[in-house]
Amino acid sequence: MKNSRITATTGALRGACLFLCICLLMLAASPRAFANSHVGRGDFDFYLDSASFRGKGGKSLVEIPVRIANTAVRFKQNGSAWDGELKLNILIVDEAGKEVVKESERFKFKETDAERVDNPLAFQLIIKEYRLAPGGYWLSYAIEDLHAPKISMVGLARHENKSSVIRRVYLNVPEIPENEPAFSDAWFVWDVDPAAAGVRKYRPNPARMYGLYRDTLTVYMELYLPRQMAEKEAFDFHTDIVNQLGETVKETRLVLKNPRGDKGDISAFPVVVREDVTAIPAGAYTLYFTFGTDATNRTRMKAGEFSVAWDMRTWEVPRREFLAEARFLLGDKDFKDFQRFNPGEQESRLDAMWKEIDPEPATSTNEAYERFLERLAYINAHYSEGGVALASQRGDVYLRYGPPDEVVQDVIPLNYETLAEAEKVVDDPYHPLNMSSSSLKLYSTPKTRNSFASDNTSSRYRPEDNTGAPYELWVYEAGGAPLLPRDRVQEVDGLRFLFVDRDGHGVYKLEKSSSISNK
Repeated sequence: MKNSRITATTGALRGACLFLCICLLMLAASPRAFANSHVGRGDFDFYLDSASFRGKGGKSLVEIPVRIANTAVRFKQNGSAWDGELKLNILIVDEAGKEVVKESERFKFKETDAERVDNPLAFQLIIKEYRLAPGGYWLSYAIEDLHAPKISMVGLARHENKSSVIRRVYLNVPEIPENEPAFSDAWFVWDVDPAAAGVRKYRPNPARMYGLYRDTLTVYMELYLPRQMAEKEAFDFHTDIVNQLGETVKETRLVLKNPRGDKGDISAFPVVVREDVTAIPAGAYTLYFTFGTDATNRTRMKAGEFSVAWDMRTWEVPRREFLAEARFLLGDKDFKDFQRFNPGEQESRLDAMWKEIDPEPATSTNEAYERFLERLAYINAHYSEGGVALASQRGDVYLRYGPPDEVVQDVIPLNYETLAEAEKVVDDPYHPLNMSSSSLKLYSTPKTRNSFASDNTSSRYRPEDNTGAPYELWVYEAGGAPLLPRDRVQEVDGLRFLFVDRDGHGVYKLEKSSSISNK
């Protein structure tokens, strides 16, 4: 049995009552392992989480929320509204390899506010529900944007749309006993509206990120208590927020009043705990809670992991661009480790790296970071090449060395020696920069001939074909203006970089460089 729910920025859980007077955050968990937030990989990013609640017939009700930023979805204007459409492919197999869930569905989204379409903080939320027997499962979740075709020629030819996927993440469905005290999984939520009902009561937060735009950590869970415990007047509750060093950064003790639930042998008490995180620095944290009655029957449980982030870029910049900034600062090995951190820890580590290269630490401004942002704005405007500007090779060189002292733009005709001359300029700093074709001919980029009119095997080299590809030669008279210490190497006769657009699609690749670090 399954069910699904979808909402635009208004999530869903269940419309249960709240424990009274609870103003703490809690990420409830038991000694069993809980799934952490996962990120989709591909043409765009999405976040996925899961939580299990007591179901019927020995099965658990598993809720799987997915959040997709509006900036990751392509909308089409339809009158006064904007429509988006996604295709979901979901596969759940048990540990024996048997398919338990295999389905494909389409969901349509609608935005009526134009400002929300391009707002990085606005998102679409999809929640899937499944009833699964306790045990271990492998979950794969793929999303295809039916309004956004792939940019590549191959993708267009195959009618492929932009897509993203999470492959084979472990999904643990715990056993929640029906005849003894138990807890549901912790459910990290964006907010809760006590006055609302049904699907508009809770909005899950699959990214588990709090801070700048949500400074209250909020968690929902359910307690399942036998009659003798359900009749207690109050419960002892203790929460701990612990950093990665094992240090408690915040703890709260309180007494939860019993709202007097149903009269059955087992009572289910919905609990919402909130915790203010404004005094907690950016980073990764773990939430624990301790529950008991009359200072006895206490048990400490791990609720789950979450992150705190305070930098606007962490919240508003797409994750792949944020990672590109880290790739710029780190080497391959360190970057692989960096990718495994959650957003809060990534922000904390990036801050530390920028502080290390601050040329004037005594000032309130990090001049190196300010120059980085200025250069980033420039390459975003000029070298995005249909993707992330930081990932383009011209963008990388511009960020590392700043604007070149001279840029030679020309076309490589297939029947002239222009490219060879450009390569000589890279190898020989004293070679003149005036290219043989610079002011003599104009070349289309590119032009192909699908003709059988001539059997001359050399016909493609004829001057009248005018077939060529553009290139750019960047010249730095000295070593440029590097941001990072590793690039501050004074190379004799300066730096020269040759970028070529071989396919004529506006994507320039670095073909030759005089820099030792780029050869």
